[in-house]
Amino acid sequence: MPEYRKILLLKVPYCAHPDTLADDENFRTKSTFRPVPSLALASLYAFVEKYKTFTYELKALDVNLEAYQEPGLPVDPAAYPELLERAIRENDYDVLALSAMFVFNVRWVEDAVRHCRRYHPAAKIIIGGGYPTLFPERSLARHAIDDAVLGEGEATFLHILNRYNQHRDQAFEEMFPFDGYASKDASGRVMVHNGRKHFIDLALLPLPAWQALDIERYFTMSGERVMPIQGSRGCPYTCTYCSTYVAWGRRIRYKPVQNVIAEIEDLNRRYGNPTLYFSDDNLSFSKPWIMEFLQTLLAKGLTMDATVSNFSVKHLDEEIIALLKQAGVREFGIAVESGSPAMQKKIRKNINFDKVRQVIQIMKKHDLHCHACWMVGFPNETLDQIRMTFDLAKELRAHSNQFLSVLPYPGTDLFEEARAGNLLIFDDEDLDKFDYRKSEYLRSDQWTYPQLQEMIYDANIQTNFLNCPSLETPSGRDHLLEFLETLLRRLPDHVVAHVVVGHIYKRKGDGLQSGQHFQRAHELLRKPSLRETFQKYLAWNYPAINDYNEYFQTVGVE
Repeated sequence: MPEYRKILLLKVPYCAHPDTLADDENFRTKSTFRPVPSLALASLYAFVEKYKTFTYELKALDVNLEAYQEPGLPVDPAAYPELLERAIRENDYDVLALSAMFVFNVRWVEDAVRHCRRYHPAAKIIIGGGYPTLFPERSLARHAIDDAVLGEGEATFLHILNRYNQHRDQAFEEMFPFDGYASKDASGRVMVHNGRKHFIDLALLPLPAWQALDIERYFTMSGERVMPIQGSRGCPYTCTYCSTYVAWGRRIRYKPVQNVIAEIEDLNRRYGNPTLYFSDDNLSFSKPWIMEFLQTLLAKGLTMDATVSNFSVKHLDEEIIALLKQAGVREFGIAVESGSPAMQKKIRKNINFDKVRQVIQIMKKHDLHCHACWMVGFPNETLDQIRMTFDLAKELRAHSNQFLSVLPYPGTDLFEEARAGNLLIFDDEDLDKFDYRKSEYLRSDQWTYPQLQEMIYDANIQTNFLNCPSLETPSGRDHLLEFLETLLRRLPDHVVAHVVVGHIYKRKGDGLQSGQHFQRAHELLRKPSLRETFQKYLAWNYPAINDYNEYFQTVGVE
């Protein structure tokens, strides 16, 4: 019997495949891709190394990081096909374990499987991540893949490896029951064992094996030092647009406080205090846990340089926010989603807007950066309800905002509602369309997508650039300037960004830099596509626009 000892853990690109990108991409929907190291690979590697009782030889490769070419610049997705093929061709393995984060990564999975069957035809292929978790039958029936890990993957993955080698580990099997997987029988028929009943006790997870990835190369090539970290898994809420419960379950589970602190100390020791990005769905759900974590961290004399996303305002108060700031958190992400009370109820978000106002004011009082997330274009949402979302965002004046058109993601109640109502624009089997960076998903007799895109971009320009509260203080302007100059390395044709940078330099008394950015904005407007996108904003009455127009009056140019 062949042995399957050499394991290649490989994360396929989680950006859009070049074959799916439109040639005439609208500047309003243009995005940049800047990946961070894969916590999934580091966790999987560490778990297998800790609990294996068979001589597996592991190698981990995050293809996403391989495409960085110059610090500060975005990744070009066109580089990935060659990088992916080279990784699969040049490595030696008996098992290729693919991590596919999103369902729209299906094209990358097709490429990876094709290359593996060409260069390593005898290898087993396992797939895990969001794609197989939501589409287990499809992921095995349509690709030459042997097994799929569904949802939380560490223990299931090791079970499958042991099964390949007919290796029994009774102690492991008793500690981690085998469920949440799909496989093929001898005839090729797909068998799904998806009734996951056993979620891992997070106290049993080892520290992520970051040494398995080339983190220093990522730091050098990207120009960033951002590392992901996770303190909990799961979320008890039932928001209709969310699918994370499929992987993590409805019950929130926390790592022991000492384990999270040990993880922070390990990252600091290895990489010299990198910026930490907490990827939890709801880190502050348990006030006793987060208070113990923060108080223990501070008692040890530790602080972080950290950002935290996905906070629910339901579980934030001044005590928690003040401690988070003291511990080094400098940016908070809160998900409000809709400014319409009716839509809040319909999507089961049920946020109290007065609590949102209170939380944002507390963050501002503590000089913390608040980032708010919004969605518009829900099934059967009216234009008046959409305007309520933009109006609330403008009222709240968070330091930054993200506006997205609603994506009815597979595995969510929202998706089922859209499919049942025949509202999906494309076939629900056309998986590469389910990309949250794209925009056209649903039919509506209330609005069109070009109309929605323009409303979203208008709100983006107003709240993130021209009327950003960061413009009101010297420290805020410094923070915004750093952000905008980074943005212009990634999107050098952003006219309004140049205008706001010019305005900030004028406030600093640097006329040379200010004039250069105003001139650059003026030159860019000669391009018809950019003029069509940005011209109207130059008639808006904001200090940055007034400075821009006054500059050209001074130099005698209309």
